[in-house]
Amino acid sequence: MNKILVVGIILILIGIGWGLLLDGIGMREWLLLLSGIILGIIAGLVQRWAVARQRLGLITPGKKRLWIIGVIVVLVIVKVAINVFIPSYLATSNSGIYLSIVYAIGGLLLGHALYLRFKPMPQPAKLRANRT
Repeated sequence: MNKILVVGIILILIGIGWGLLLDGIGMREWLLLLSGIILGIIAGLVQRWAVARQRLGLITPGKKRLWIIGVIVVLVIVKVAINVFIPSYLATSNSGIYLSIVYAIGGLLLGHALYLRFKPMPQPAKLRANRT
């Protein structure tokens, strides 16, 4: 099993345990945490896509960095917007904010692992030519 996948699953499991220990977590909060995982997975997939495109020589390293950083910025903006428009315990407590971060990072790692699992990282043309 991929190390990134294991770490992502461990973070999600830690988040579940942590969430069960908090008193203010209701159905709305669990759904918001699930949305954090889904957004993290999407962000992780896009980041790995950018890395793969750069390895193939289709984009420059600068554009790859722009994609990776841009996806993180968009993830944070969307999570903050969700917390503003759907006020909950997660948005008003320190523990809830940190719990949301754990879920988003876990989702990000799951997205990285899913991309690698279903679409292996391409080898640059130079490396492929040397192997044959």
